[in-house]
Amino acid sequence: MTLPSALAWGLIAAALGPVVTILAFVPALDAKALRLGGFLTSTIMAVISLGAGLYALLQPGSIPATTFGTHIPWQFHLDPLSGFFLLLLGVVGSTASLHAIGYFRATQSGELRRVLIPYPIFFSAMILVVLAAGVYTFMVAWELMALSSTFLILSASRAMAARRAAYLYLLIAHLGALCLLGAFILLARGNPLSGGSFAVMAAAQQSLSPWATQAILGLSLLGFGAKLGMVPLHIWLPEAHPAAPSPVSALMSAAMLPMAIYGLLRLDWQILSAPGIGWGVIWLAFGLLTAGFGVLFSTLQSDLKRLLAYSSMENMGLVLVALGLGRIFVAEGWLSLAGLALCAGLFQLLNHALFKSLLFLGSGSVLHSTGSVDMNRLGGLIRSMPQTTLLMLIATLAIAGLPPLNGFASEWLLLQAFLLAPQAASGSLQIVLPLAAAGVVFVLALSSFAMVKGFGLSFLGRPRSNFHAHEASLWERTAMGCLALGCVVLGILPGMVTNGLMAVGRLLLRSDALTLQSPWALTPISAQRASYLPGTFLVGITLAVILTFLLVWWRFGRPLRRVPAWACGFAGSATSRMQDSPAGFSQPWLRIFAPIHSGRLQTREIPEKRAPEWFVHFQDPFWHGLYLPIQKTALLLSKQSLRLQQGKITIYLLYAFITLIVLLAVIQ
Repeated sequence: MTLPSALAWGLIAAALGPVVTILAFVPALDAKALRLGGFLTSTIMAVISLGAGLYALLQPGSIPATTFGTHIPWQFHLDPLSGFFLLLLGVVGSTASLHAIGYFRATQSGELRRVLIPYPIFFSAMILVVLAAGVYTFMVAWELMALSSTFLILSASRAMAARRAAYLYLLIAHLGALCLLGAFILLARGNPLSGGSFAVMAAAQQSLSPWATQAILGLSLLGFGAKLGMVPLHIWLPEAHPAAPSPVSALMSAAMLPMAIYGLLRLDWQILSAPGIGWGVIWLAFGLLTAGFGVLFSTLQSDLKRLLAYSSMENMGLVLVALGLGRIFVAEGWLSLAGLALCAGLFQLLNHALFKSLLFLGSGSVLHSTGSVDMNRLGGLIRSMPQTTLLMLIATLAIAGLPPLNGFASEWLLLQAFLLAPQAASGSLQIVLPLAAAGVVFVLALSSFAMVKGFGLSFLGRPRSNFHAHEASLWERTAMGCLALGCVVLGILPGMVTNGLMAVGRLLLRSDALTLQSPWALTPISAQRASYLPGTFLVGITLAVILTFLLVWWRFGRPLRRVPAWACGFAGSATSRMQDSPAGFSQPWLRIFAPIHSGRLQTREIPEKRAPEWFVHFQDPFWHGLYLPIQKTALLLSKQSLRLQQGKITIYLLYAFITLIVLLAVIQ
């Protein structure tokens, strides 16, 4: 296989999407044929993407853009950066599609068509985003991705909450698209002969004026930040993810959000060459704010899918922190550390694709089995869903950053990038970098707390409701098992990932900033400074568990008498009401960060014979402090604009004449 043939296979995978959509319109196909045919074909699309992306990483280099069409050029290319994101798409898409075969097994054909019509288009659009080599192709694929995912959010329910989530998502997505369009227009003005080609724009980016460069960087951060859930453009994310079907939630969180990271790397790192320390600090600040806000609100949630949605914000924030740190290092000339930070960010992105997909798919299996993801009603699922519980435990330990799983490796690399930074040339960086490192450590600790809450209250303890839960189907367990295996393998062989990312670092940093390493170890700079051997951790943990078991068996190996658990002094045995609730578990953070989450305690009158109830609702401060005032201002201005509607043709002709004069003046 060659790179041109790998590009061709990627385009073939994208072309399969419309075929599946057309088949979904065939009325003769029943629900089973639709489900197997549609999602198996989507799995094939994902596997082809995975293969093409893996080849592009293993065979570093790039090919000239391939152009189709004359009047509107459709340009495609494949390089290591595209290959990495194709690989990520393949991993998430294949497992999500396999899981969907079991997840939708009881869905009627009409409801299934609502999913299968936009689902393959959504996946094809993401493939085209990473293969696009020009502005036209990129923007069409970007908008197609937004529109198809909007219909997927609406596919699970026609309730008002789902429609509100879809509207919010579509609104923020199009605001972001407008910002991206503005950035590309400014970029094209500086390169009028580029024809929209990324390669030509990158070669001629020195012709841009300083103000145009700054405007492009700002607009691109807003445009891509709207897609990745960056604060304060995040309000759609915790609404859309819970509303969508769980396989779609996995795709949106683990595949669609990284498309924004791809756009930032392609536009700001490759085309504009990542100028200046200032924008690196801005990326670092917004990433830290997004990560902190996301992880704080994830600890306060009682809905499992909303908890995972806020956790996605946290992970995207950490990736943005790593990329901002890399930009600072590039500006200071520390290319080896810039490569380390870039590697940490991309490694975290790949890890997020694995464990967040697994968590969303697992929550979907819980929803399918119990009918709820409300942790106030869950609990004790380890008894009825033992295999799903084990797989979710692996994902929980991975996202919590415990060795020897994959989450620890990328987070350790990020912290090493902070710790290995030499004496900063700028006095302000001597303050910024240690504070940012402390913020990252706090975020990681709080993330572990949130994941323990989500897993413990859902799968451990006593059941809080009389669910007749059952184990997930074989399709679902197979998909989740593949992702769990990936979490273990990448944790034990982290050097394999960093070696695969060398080509991406060479493309973006224009130097060999990353060095070849053993697959079994991580050595960021030199073995004398710091190194991580996951195999040693694995052997040590295994021996500790075995020795502890033998010690306990030797000391307490006699038969035990089983008695009911202590009921806190009440008569009878312990009940589910005697264990932590989601709100009770989060009570310390609820109290400490009360000014941020704007929670309020309300008293309600209840009938005398009715048991008291406890309601907890958290308000997003950006919703009430930013978006509602904007909404009120827009409504006020729209009412004032009614004065312009005089109902006279002469007045309207005057408006048209004034508009024409203004446009001519602007053009002149």
